[in-house]
Amino acid sequence: MLRRLFIKDYKNVNDPAVRTSYATVAGVFGIVTNLLLGALKFLIGTLSHSISIMVDAINNISDCASSCLTIAGFKLSQKKPDSEHPYGHARYEYLFGFAIGIIMFIMGAIFAKDSIVKIIKPEELSINLITFVSLGIAVVVKFCQMILYKSFGKAIDSGALKASAEDSRNDMIATTGILISMVVMAITKLNIDGYVGLVISIFVMISSFETIKEQMEPLIGIKPTPERVKMISDKLLSYPGILGIHDLVLHNYGVHNDFVSVHVEVDAKGSFVDTHEFVDKIEAEFRDNLGIMLTIHMDPVVLGNEKLDNIKSQVKVALKELDPDLKFHDMRMVEGPTVTNVIFDCVVPPEKNYTKEQVASFLKEHVKYDCKLAFVVELDISFC
Repeated sequence: MLRRLFIKDYKNVNDPAVRTSYATVAGVFGIVTNLLLGALKFLIGTLSHSISIMVDAINNISDCASSCLTIAGFKLSQKKPDSEHPYGHARYEYLFGFAIGIIMFIMGAIFAKDSIVKIIKPEELSINLITFVSLGIAVVVKFCQMILYKSFGKAIDSGALKASAEDSRNDMIATTGILISMVVMAITKLNIDGYVGLVISIFVMISSFETIKEQMEPLIGIKPTPERVKMISDKLLSYPGILGIHDLVLHNYGVHNDFVSVHVEVDAKGSFVDTHEFVDKIEAEFRDNLGIMLTIHMDPVVLGNEKLDNIKSQVKVALKELDPDLKFHDMRMVEGPTVTNVIFDCVVPPEKNYTKEQVASFLKEHVKYDCKLAFVVELDISFC
């Protein structure tokens, strides 16, 4: 309902303006609801002398700051590239998600300290029906926040909104724990308020650490998702004339802000001018339709050479026997009077420790032809 009411063209989630609208609506919703909850819990916590409720109140008020940061992060991330930042500003979204995690961790640490004080010097609590009703309302509101943030975050693939959804989920669990503890204390007259506050504080700190880690990883640089790689690969291979692809490298500078380079294999017999024009067309379509800045390197492939095809098939079988994870590309032959050099790149996973001498030596023993073969191997690392 909120999407239809406040977000124009809400289905076009690849549009930067639409993504910002999603963040703004979610942020304003968060600011209003968290302020109301914070004020309500602060009043109830003061009247009941409960540290756990006060902790929850301050947590909700800090969530208002998080919502403001979410809006600010999206606004800044949509700034156009400039001379100092030619790749754009989309990583601001990650930075503000990281900041939200830091705020959560600091608040958790403060809550833990205050809770320990309450354990050492407990205060008599004043618990009544208003306390239970207020906490029940807070649980429902936090559940609504979690659903909205999660839905919006999934729709626009936003780390900041997903982090906010995690925070709302944690708040809902914390408030539910406080509500249960109030019922227990009202029945048993046993004051466990400080202990409950400490448990909730630790929970908040652990969760915030996960958020910090999650938002920091794309800033450092992580492997792209298999889904993103598959989408790009399938799209490239759908073009007639593309025989294969390799050396796909994806640099991410924020959500939906990818710079990609790739080698595409084309028939060596084709016209260089025509193939270059074909490649330019592919790059333009990726830029205009997908928002991906694509750079293509053309690799001519010799087709129909019986000798080369025979050696390729043997190399494929031999590499699979050596290690199923090994692949190769760009194979060509340079025939000399006594030796035929077989030159190619061997793709080795980063965790494997093969040397090019090991690979060449293995192939020399397992690949046979009616002439002397020498294998010239270059090792290639897969970034995807």
